[in-house]
Amino acid sequence: MKRIACYAALTAVSLFPCLPALAQDYSGRTLVVGTWGGDIERLLREHVAGPLEAMTGAKVEFLLGGSGDRMSKMVAERNNPTMDVTFQNIYEAPAALKEGLVVAPDAALVPTAADVWAGMNDGCYAMSLVGLGIAYSKALFPEAPEWADLWKEEFKGKMAYAPYPSSEGDGMLAVAARIAGVSERDPDATFAKLAELGAPVLSYSSLDEVFTLMDAGEIAAAPMISGYVLSNLENYEGIGFVFPKSPGPVLVRDMVCQVANSPEPELAQMFIDLALSVETQTAYAKELNFGPTNSKVELTEAEADRVINTPEEVTSLLQLDWPYVIEQRSDWTDRWNKQILGQ
Repeated sequence: MKRIACYAALTAVSLFPCLPALAQDYSGRTLVVGTWGGDIERLLREHVAGPLEAMTGAKVEFLLGGSGDRMSKMVAERNNPTMDVTFQNIYEAPAALKEGLVVAPDAALVPTAADVWAGMNDGCYAMSLVGLGIAYSKALFPEAPEWADLWKEEFKGKMAYAPYPSSEGDGMLAVAARIAGVSERDPDATFAKLAELGAPVLSYSSLDEVFTLMDAGEIAAAPMISGYVLSNLENYEGIGFVFPKSPGPVLVRDMVCQVANSPEPELAQMFIDLALSVETQTAYAKELNFGPTNSKVELTEAEADRVINTPEEVTSLLQLDWPYVIEQRSDWTDRWNKQILGQ
């Protein structure tokens, strides 16, 4: 009731969350947000940055790139950060909080955080839910494959991988470990099992690149994040996507973080509040096929079928021992380059 009353009292900005600093003029101030490009940037500009600029008079500047680059930037700028908000993945967020690089989630500062499914604001605020499944060539797989099918002899040397380190690479290592009957804590068996698939056809940096080759049947399959594939399937008739059952898809969760000691903490909190709103989360689900973390989002049955949408679905996914994985990152990068890529 408190938030409803606050909305009613502020009719001029009634479309925006009621935050403590709402009445302040931020003209001439700039909020720096580190995130990925493409449709993610587009949706954030439309549903978050634009409304925030209109509400406060501030300017939102996007710093585009990979989450690893943003982690490195926060470490380098620990004592004088230039980013205010950063988007990280499921394993980077807790590590960033442990290192004091980001501010712990707080619903008193970001009211919409209270609407996020319980337990998901780990390290930072949970932004979206996706799973790692298999994008595959329909010409080579007449039926949707299980993970174990990728190890059939006829597909050796026909895989594609995202550059490592990545959520896709860590997820595929976790799958290889389960196929080998171990966990990711046995890297010798894990890397040996994944190496059985042969050096990949492609270590891709462009989705268009891998999709074009897969559509032509030159690539058999690739472990991919669900939202990226589902958003492109209509453009490629020869590509399918599946969430395997044994083991299941790997949980991937994007997080949005307030950078510790940043120049614009109040604007950062307002940006995050809008990012977690029902409107933004609904747009993520409908346009990106990224599952919403806000428990108040309502999707049609068809929309819900395309995303990970409930805590029950999250618990059914394969979850890695992320603290351990992060500790191994340097060694595993070297092993990936040598044992998987053959470099």
